Amino acid sequence: MRLVLTFILAVGVALAAEPSAFRAGSLSTNDPYGLSESEQAIRANQKSITSLEKRVFAVEQQLDKLNDLLEGLSSATRSNGEAINAIKQSLAKTDEAIKQLTELDEKNKAELAAINARQDKLEKQVNTTLSAQAENQKKLTEAIAATVTKAQFDKTIKQLSAEVDTNRKALQATGAIAAAPENPFDKAQPDALLNEAKKQISARDYDNATARLLYLIDKKHKVAESTYHLGTIYYFKEQSDKAIAAFKQSAPLDESSSHMPVLLFYTAISHERLKRNADARKFYETLISLYPDHSVVESAKKRLAKLPKT
Repeated sequence: MRLVLTFILAVGVALAAEPSAFRAGSLSTNDPYGLSESEQAIRANQKSITSLEKRVFAVEQQLDKLNDLLEGLSSATRSNGEAINAIKQSLAKTDEAIKQLTELDEKNKAELAAINARQDKLEKQVNTTLSAQAENQKKLTEAIAATVTKAQFDKTIKQLSAEVDTNRKALQATGAIAAAPENPFDKAQPDALLNEAKKQISARDYDNATARLLYLIDKKHKVAESTYHLGTIYYFKEQSDKAIAAFKQSAPLDESSSHMPVLLFYTAISHERLKRNADARKFYETLISLYPDHSVVESAKKRLAKLPKT
């Protein structure tokens, strides 16, 4: 019995030490044995294929990563291309704007040069005009001064005032008007008296207008204007000497007066009436030179053209 058990154990050990008979010639096991040469070649090819499959898989993964990277690069390239195109368009617009600004700058320079040229021309014209006006003003002053002296005018005014007083007293003596202890004009506003006088001149009520104007002159109220209107009364009454004297008194007091063109015109006509053709010519020429756009200038030119040379 012992001999039998010993034999069985020995056989078991031996079998355990030997490869399993079931793995012999199997290509599906990890460590086959007993393969023929063709089977060994197949086994080797299988290992190569497996290795190649792994490498192919790895390459495919790398290709996938590269494709992802390429797509990212393509997207970035497209974005960069669009950005570059936008920059190009912006640069083109900038170039166009610079071109326009350059053209505008050249145009402005040309216009500025033209403006400077016109300004220089205007300055010369202004200087020439001012010189001419100064010369004409000198002629005007000389013309006025040559007609009658201030003393003569003042004497005329006193005589006229005396005449007004004499006439008033004569009327008071006959009872035509009541005696007045004070001048009735003293209670009136000076400007109101001046406006009344102008209305009376328009209505040809020269006596009442003269009384008011003489009062205003005596009171030193707007003497230049009051004396001018007094001169127009003498002009309309064809009292040429008195008209010239009044105009001469008025002119120097306010040479910028709006009445000056008419004053010169009436003075010229008054000289013409007195046959003082040289003086008349001087006043016509001064009027035309100083106030070429005034409404009376056309008439002045016609009268001057008909005026005798002597």
